[in-house]
Amino acid sequence: MTPLSERVPLMNDDDLKILRANAERLVAHGSTTQMTAAADLIPVIDEERARRAALPSTPVVRKAPVRKKKEAPATGHQTALPG
Repeated sequence: MTPLSERVPLMNDDDLKILRANAERLVAHGSTTQMTAAADLIPVIDEERARRAALPSTPVVRKAPVRKKKEAPATGHQTALPG
């Protein structure tokens, strides 16, 4: 099983925020094992968030919507059945 500290770089920003809040909660109110693990994890989370903050921001590129081509109007009588 992969340690949680190795999965931190793969997490998105929202997940890191939630993980840090949970780690803070466990440091304050967890068992001894949970307190130790959470206290070890908080610096890893903070380093990853600082690394991401230092990266240049990439603008969000949105593609123009694809427009459907207008079809030529049908000619002739549409309800006539072949003989």
